Amino acid sequence: MLEHIEIKCVRNLAKLEVSLASGATALFGANGSGKTSFLEAVHLLGVGRSFRTHQSKPVIQHEATSCRIVGRGSSGGRPFVMGIEKYRDGLVRAKVNGETIPSLSALAQQLPLVLMDTEGLTLLTGAPEGRRRLLDGTLFHVEQGFLALWRRYAHLLRQRNSGLRRGILSSDKAWRHELAQAGEQLTQARGSVVDRYAEKLRQLAPAISPNLAEVGMAFRAGWDRRESLQAALEKNAQSDAAQGFTQVGPHRADLRFNADGAAASEVLSRGQMKLLLVALKLSQGQIIEEASKMPPLYLIDDLPAELDEAHCASVCAQLRGGRQVIMTAVDRASLERAWGTDPINLFHVEHGGLTIQR
Repeated sequence: MLEHIEIKCVRNLAKLEVSLASGATALFGANGSGKTSFLEAVHLLGVGRSFRTHQSKPVIQHEATSCRIVGRGSSGGRPFVMGIEKYRDGLVRAKVNGETIPSLSALAQQLPLVLMDTEGLTLLTGAPEGRRRLLDGTLFHVEQGFLALWRRYAHLLRQRNSGLRRGILSSDKAWRHELAQAGEQLTQARGSVVDRYAEKLRQLAPAISPNLAEVGMAFRAGWDRRESLQAALEKNAQSDAAQGFTQVGPHRADLRFNADGAAASEVLSRGQMKLLLVALKLSQGQIIEEASKMPPLYLIDDLPAELDEAHCASVCAQLRGGRQVIMTAVDRASLERAWGTDPINLFHVEHGGLTIQR
């Protein structure tokens, strides 16, 4: 659980210190007041990057040379301190418990996050890369050793593609064998977590909206699974050499959603697609929670602006029960109605400052 956060020079948040409680923390205020920037700062702390931009400069407050976020909390009964500092020139420094970390993955390991933001529909309708990232991000918290496996496959793929582009792999049988071996293991792990997602969606989607009762999902491995990856790579060896890159494998995997036998995006309304996205993110949170015995921190940006009151209440009902949630909205009443009778910690956000409400 994240118990305290210090934020410096993140967009319009010049200098901020906030103590956070368990359960729900709700930030309300006008657009542009700093609500989403607060969520962005927490995301930077837990992931090492913003969910609004891939660049460091837009995140850092105007005229500042860097931004800094420090969090304190407890995990499994043990206290932790973690922090990250990002500079305009792209330099990043991060520490966990006073030790400089070699990889930002250590931040995610310390503070698991599940993000629900208003731009998230591209996860369902956009490029496959985002859906692969969802599966792999979940596996990072679920399967010990998954990160090493993912890195191995990515390294082998880069090496083979580099050789193919330069035309120096007259015979890459050894590369194909190693790539196939790592790729099969990676695909097996992804297939396992897809099964977990499918099971969770069957439970959660109808609970959020009866219209989602018939929604399903299908995993595409990145090659024809009627043959091994080794066989698929060998079949495509000459074509890969001509094209200069590997055309089959887990790097081409995808996750497809369907409803009533057709693509979900063709059958469901935009509102229903938003509810499907929420159900998917709730599924992610529950899978991580069951594997690690510790709920992730949920970041929910302006849910009342995206869903009607009844659906907001349905979503919040799934989040209650000891989970830590930080959510935002323009007005206080919509957050209180959505969360129901359980206690809620309220902050008014104005000009980059937070004021606790009673």
